[in-house]
Amino acid sequence: MRLNKTKSLLVLLLCWVSATVMGQEQQPFKGEIYNDEYKLTLKMDFYAKNITVPRQEAYGEVDGYFRSYESFAIWLVTGTELVNATTAQLDVINDYGSEDFTAVLKLNADGTYTLTKKQGSTFKFPVRGKWQKIPATLVFKKVGK
Repeated sequence: MRLNKTKSLLVLLLCWVSATVMGQEQQPFKGEIYNDEYKLTLKMDFYAKNITVPRQEAYGEVDGYFRSYESFAIWLVTGTELVNATTAQLDVINDYGSEDFTAVLKLNADGTYTLTKKQGSTFKFPVRGKWQKIPATLVFKKVGK
C-alpha cells in the first residue's frame, strides 16, 4: 500500500512540474533576449506590461526596452499588440521622445527571435562618439540559452 502512495505522489509532482514548464513556454514575449553582434538586449513583458527601466523609473512601467551594452541610451517599447502566439507588433520610442518606429518581433521555430523594423526613425545608439545604426532586420537569442 505504501508503494501506491509514493507512486501517486510522484505522478502528482511530475504533473505539477510539466504544467509549470508548459506555462512558461506559452509566454515567449516575457524575459530578455540579446543580439551579440550589435551588443543589444530587449527586456520585455508584453503580457503584464510592467517593466521598469533601471535608474530611469521616471518613465514608469512600459512593455519593455532596448539597451546597448556600449551606450546609456535606451529605446522604450511603449505599446505592443500580440498578433498571434509567435508574433508581436511593437511601438518603440527613444528616451528623448524625439524618434520612434514600429517593428514586428517574431519567435522563430529554432527559438531565436527576429526583429523587423517596419517604418519610422532609424534605430540607432551612440557608441564611442558615433551613431551605430541598427539594421532593419536583427536576430536575437533568449538570455540563458
